[in-house]
Amino acid sequence: MALLFIDGFDHYDPQTLDPLGAPWLARGKAAYLSPQATRIPGRRPSSYALRLPAGAGGGYVKNLEAGRSSLIVGAALRVAPFTNTGEEPVLLGVRDTSTQVAYLVRISEDGRLKLYRRQFGYDSLVSTSVTTAPTRGWHYVELQVVQGTSNGTLNVRVNGVLAITLSGQNTTQDGGPLLTAFVGAVPGRHCPATVDVDDLYLADTSGTINNTFLGDVRIDALRPQAGGSLSQWMVEGAASAWAAVSDGDEATAIRAATAGLRQSFDVEALPVMSSPAIHGVQVTLLARKTDAGTGRVRALVASGAQTAVSADINLQEQLAWHTALIERNPNGNIQWTEAAFNAAEFGVESA
Repeated sequence: MALLFIDGFDHYDPQTLDPLGAPWLARGKAAYLSPQATRIPGRRPSSYALRLPAGAGGGYVKNLEAGRSSLIVGAALRVAPFTNTGEEPVLLGVRDTSTQVAYLVRISEDGRLKLYRRQFGYDSLVSTSVTTAPTRGWHYVELQVVQGTSNGTLNVRVNGVLAITLSGQNTTQDGGPLLTAFVGAVPGRHCPATVDVDDLYLADTSGTINNTFLGDVRIDALRPQAGGSLSQWMVEGAASAWAAVSDGDEATAIRAATAGLRQSFDVEALPVMSSPAIHGVQVTLLARKTDAGTGRVRALVASGAQTAVSADINLQEQLAWHTALIERNPNGNIQWTEAAFNAAEFGVESA
């Protein structure tokens, strides 16, 4: 697999309160999210984005389940106008398992991008772009880091244009595999300026698809709109299973008492686009366990005559977002097409 994680920030509000009256902070979608992060209108009509305000709250941090020898992070970013007082805003970056080595992209006051290497708390400038990304507007920025002692590569793109490219680099420097991507601030530090983020993806260079820059992508949250062909979970508080999971009301839910039960849904069709290319589909679940012991589920997709499930997802006592990437259509193990996606069903299996 090359595509690892996506988030369009459309389906949740990080300021939603828990039973004790404190913000849920997106309920586990990120390893860390600034307590001051808010949901704002996105860069497309009827969509949302994430605002990381300037201050001590920090940014957005996403950890992978396992380290990688390469990592690509891309996102639509908008920086509020700022005065350079010695610390330039961080757009995005990656960090290794040792938490000591990181590569990060900052933006200077004149809009040029700067690639830094951070080790043991110190930043060293690696390269500065000629290409600019002026403040106020949305720009799609991508960073690719491939590890190697003498053959590592570092690439930065902005709006589809290669702004920084370096090969033959030592990109390990005694660090471990790459594990973390971050936006808006180096983990544990503050945001020098307000940064808005939308349409985020993480990938690596493995596999045969999605193993390089994806470019300016859009990520749409498509909710269940009808029941599917599989209907084995119990419904609580709603007239139907699809209504229970799509109404945004946590008083309605579906429940499975035993393992092996499946529930699928017909989801909304893709928005109208000209010749869309689908890089992958991510099933996103807001779920928790309701009994002692281990609780697990699997994301499910039914396409044509084929049904596939993800690896086990371990649930917690509290509600949390869980994701599973389905990069290929299981009906033929091929890339998704618009017709195949619109005809497929997505859901969940108890484990």
